[in-house]
Amino acid sequence: MGIIKDRYAIVGVGESERSRKSGTTPLHLALDAAKAAIKDAGLKATDIDGFMNYNEGDSCTSHQLATYLGVRPKYVKDIQGGGASTEMLIADAVALIEAGQLNTVLIYRSMNGSSGTRVGRGYDPDMLQGALAGGSFVIPYGSASPSQWFGMYATRHMHETGITKEHLGHVCLSFYEHAQRNPKAFLHGKPLTMENYLATPDISSPFNIHDSCLELDEGNAIIVTSAEKAQDCTSKPVYIMGMSARQCHPHAHYWNDIDQVASDYVAEELYENAGVTPDDIDVASIYDCFSWVVMRQLEAYGFAKRGEVGDFVAEGNLKMGGKLPTNTAGGMLSEGYTHGMNNAIEIVRQLRHDYEGTDRQVEDCKIGICTGWAGPDIAGAMILRN
Repeated sequence: MGIIKDRYAIVGVGESERSRKSGTTPLHLALDAAKAAIKDAGLKATDIDGFMNYNEGDSCTSHQLATYLGVRPKYVKDIQGGGASTEMLIADAVALIEAGQLNTVLIYRSMNGSSGTRVGRGYDPDMLQGALAGGSFVIPYGSASPSQWFGMYATRHMHETGITKEHLGHVCLSFYEHAQRNPKAFLHGKPLTMENYLATPDISSPFNIHDSCLELDEGNAIIVTSAEKAQDCTSKPVYIMGMSARQCHPHAHYWNDIDQVASDYVAEELYENAGVTPDDIDVASIYDCFSWVVMRQLEAYGFAKRGEVGDFVAEGNLKMGGKLPTNTAGGMLSEGYTHGMNNAIEIVRQLRHDYEGTDRQVEDCKIGICTGWAGPDIAGAMILRN
């Protein structure tokens, strides 16, 4: 991606209520999230001319959302996607604004992820290639869910680098601790101890339920515009310093080399575009569909060297006051799961210092990173500043 440093900004964020059973439609959840983001930005719905969303065949269309907001959209986009799609659509929005096609874009993810379609329950073995590329090589042998696929990578990486089950627990404990400061986190009021974590049986080795993201019903929305138009908003803009939106593993059937992940290819372009290094990052939102995915990305983005990631998390560096406070709303392990968009919302609020005066605010944070992970095959990330 070209140099776009500080020329575009996120100016509004919002979410619906989150629950196990919303009792309503994804369109209703999307409307709640979109209205909250528009209000947050201080805009009118008619100021939005582009609408985009990603989904797993489980949501409303962008055209429907615009219609029920009372807007005739100039541009709509609906893609099939999950992790890393937030970063990809933000990059698409920037490109369309840069090209003069649009002025302001609302991006959303809305789903009944608990009471409706559930990703984590796995896929019908009859789907084979339809579930994922090359699925016929693994699904017939019982590996039919993301926890099983990622578990194989985690087991290999843990063997190679000395990461232990207890190290995974430190990731979970850090995010659960953050959720106790966030009244809107689904696991607020449910702290986790290492003793309880280690006593919890695995659902698919090496992951137990605490290592796994929370599938809930909720909608999230983000508004992107130019730095110039951001000045018309009432919110404090958070500027995009750099992005690497959609890097890939060298091979589509990525299990031909399970020591590599797509995130390994994101960091160099990301830091170069933003003009910063890992040492400059004050706060992070690291994609956390599973605890190990966080650890592998900490290595990929240069926050800890290979073989040292376990010690990095055990030292409390992901917690408030640590070297890299991460997923400070609780992340997808304990706040809620919208394939990463809730993590992007939290990094924006941290950089705006929305929590000033509370123990939830990362003190004096100026620069943050937000990463996306579709799997070992595809990844993206962005660096933001206040």
